[in-house]
Amino acid sequence: MSLALHGENLLRYLLLLISAVTTFSEANALELTVNVVDKNNNAVNKIVVFVTPKAGVADLPSNNQKLVIDQQGKKFTPYITVMQKGQNVVFSNKDDITHHIYSVSGKNRFEFKLKAGDSKHISDMNAAEEVAMGCNIHDWMSGYILVVDTPYFTKTNTNGSAVFTVKKTGQYDISVWHPQLDTPSHQITQSHLLSTDKKTLTLTLTKPLLPIPKQVGQEEFEFLEEY
Repeated sequence: MSLALHGENLLRYLLLLISAVTTFSEANALELTVNVVDKNNNAVNKIVVFVTPKAGVADLPSNNQKLVIDQQGKKFTPYITVMQKGQNVVFSNKDDITHHIYSVSGKNRFEFKLKAGDSKHISDMNAAEEVAMGCNIHDWMSGYILVVDTPYFTKTNTNGSAVFTVKKTGQYDISVWHPQLDTPSHQITQSHLLSTDKKTLTLTLTKPLLPIPKQVGQEEFEFLEEY
């Protein structure tokens, strides 16, 4: 009987300890808002923002959400996809023609044909880098994947804001990225100490974004449409 009680007490103690650790972790979480504006203080929509802890991401949960990149209207939709390395991504051809998808360079190389209605699952995007994509059949098609080494990433909303719930205080790199951002690596990074339960930062782009290439072919030959 005493052994059973001792076991129950031990279990109760462990549950209390886990609860205390969880509460402590949640107490140290903070809400981070990053506002991205241009030099005229106008909001910049659909620019990637990602937050990387200087201490590393080993103790942070991975993002397991499946991402889908459609090929529709002979375009990549969305034009920009951001993902954590190792995350799953699916290419889905919603056109009634074949696409021949490829990555331009880098460690996350891929190339495959997708017939109408088919999809392709990729799970080995394990290098943090910018991935430019194209189609060998419709050479005006272009799109980008940004692979990051952090679970904290998103694109700004129409107000130019990106909101994160960061699990721990500490030193972080706050980065913005866009393929049309006229800077080295298409990126701007600032280091900040996040030490309060709520913080708002504003990042200002000193140059306007370059125009996104038109996703329309100059000429479309009939034999390509039947490929």
